[in-house]
Amino acid sequence: MDISLLTAVVAVLGIPETIIGFLEYLLFLNMLIAQSNAKEKKYQKSIRFIKSLSKEDKINHTFEYLYNEFENWIFCGFYRKKENQLEISIYHSDNIPCSPIHMNGVCGQSIANQETIIVDDVNSFENHIVCDSNSKSEIAIPFTKDNIEYVLDIDSKELNDFDEIDKKYLQKILKEL
Repeated sequence: MDISLLTAVVAVLGIPETIIGFLEYLLFLNMLIAQSNAKEKKYQKSIRFIKSLSKEDKINHTFEYLYNEFENWIFCGFYRKKENQLEISIYHSDNIPCSPIHMNGVCGQSIANQETIIVDDVNSFENHIVCDSNSKSEIAIPFTKDNIEYVLDIDSKELNDFDEIDKKYLQKILKEL
């Protein structure tokens, strides 16, 4: 092969390893976008389902529906603040949740600070309350209904399973209840 032709190709296209690395990066980005779109579609479908329910059925069926829709979730429900602790309310899980729990865990801090908390790795969260050893990540979203404080709590068996998309759509779902 003519060296000048090879030099021209490298000058125009770059070093082959760099090109391959860039293509791998683009493929990875496309996979992330596809996963994100799939998650959003699941939430949109969930919201349509929840809106179709009667007022009485919304709370009872919402958590069961979400739990079944998201295969990584191992707990989906909410705790009610009662004095200085949280008591389990409606939930869906294969295991019986801890109740009552202290206010120093993820859920308690979420209510105390009135902010959503996303925990990528529950083992790195100080004061995490272990109710299920299979829990790897968690999201907690505080809300008030009829002057009672609650926190939506969802645990996943996968690390880094929750993000801003979950936060956005779960907040929308809470408004439907």
